[in-house]
Amino acid sequence: MADNKFKVVFTDFDFPGIDIEKGVLSEIDCEIVTPQTTNEDKLIEVCRDADALLVQYAQITEKVINSMTKCKVMSRFGIGVDSIDGKAARAKGIHVCNVPDYCTDEVADHSLAIILSLGRKIVQLSNSVREGIWDTLKVGKPIYNFRNQILGLIGFGKIPQNLCLKAMNLFKEILIYDPFISLETAEKFGVRAATFYEILRSSDFISIHCPLNENTRYMFGLREFQLMRQTAYIVNTSRGAIINTADLYQAINTDLIAGAGLDVLEKEPPGMDFALAKLNNVIITPHAGYYSETALEELHNKWAINVLKVLKGEKPVNVVNL
Repeated sequence: MADNKFKVVFTDFDFPGIDIEKGVLSEIDCEIVTPQTTNEDKLIEVCRDADALLVQYAQITEKVINSMTKCKVMSRFGIGVDSIDGKAARAKGIHVCNVPDYCTDEVADHSLAIILSLGRKIVQLSNSVREGIWDTLKVGKPIYNFRNQILGLIGFGKIPQNLCLKAMNLFKEILIYDPFISLETAEKFGVRAATFYEILRSSDFISIHCPLNENTRYMFGLREFQLMRQTAYIVNTSRGAIINTADLYQAINTDLIAGAGLDVLEKEPPGMDFALAKLNNVIITPHAGYYSETALEELHNKWAINVLKVLKGEKPVNVVNL
């Protein structure tokens, strides 16, 4: 390999190929390596002399980062970057990039679909028909009118702002909790900024849209569920570890809250004995909120563009740590 040829490592990916990414990176002279590994020792071996990493699920730990001698940029396949040690990367001057501006409609739509399905008891009613039961009140009671209910949003970035516009005419009121959002932004969208605990106590549906970090890990545990309404539902399309799964199961199983809708889990995929999946008032989808054909093509382009920009000596499009 020539000295001026870049080494670009795709650590791991579960999609059929990287033809789109190869097309983007064809602007520069680079060797593309695809070890398909999440093993830390293997990552150290392969990434040591890499100029750039493209990461889907692999954990890029401090040990991996400190072993690298040339890396300039790491780009994550998605919005969240909690799988990359941002502090270690910052210390070595490595750009950590993501793709924050894709699947905005898709995740908002998915969140709203889960909220509507929970509120209208769609899963329970559908399952009852499959079991030969044709009885709305026996299976569905109670169902409430959304116009008399409150939706609480945890985080108010692009996706929950999109969700807000779609849900505005459905709910009596929308409350938001986001310490980084101004009152002017809340007023612009016609929502009311509230404290975290006000949302817990007041909301009929709580939809989570914040990143996973040291402040939000297990943001929802038994104490929080005890403060929620007994008729309330929690929806998570962000990151699984924002909710303590064991506490959520206990809260639902003991009727502290009415149920949950989850597109993300602490462990993905869960084991076959996953207790939450057995509860009739829980909807679980396989981290599918991001998906549409349009969004997927956009993601394949943009995470590669992050790398291309940096290796060309240009400013990255979406850098999160510098």
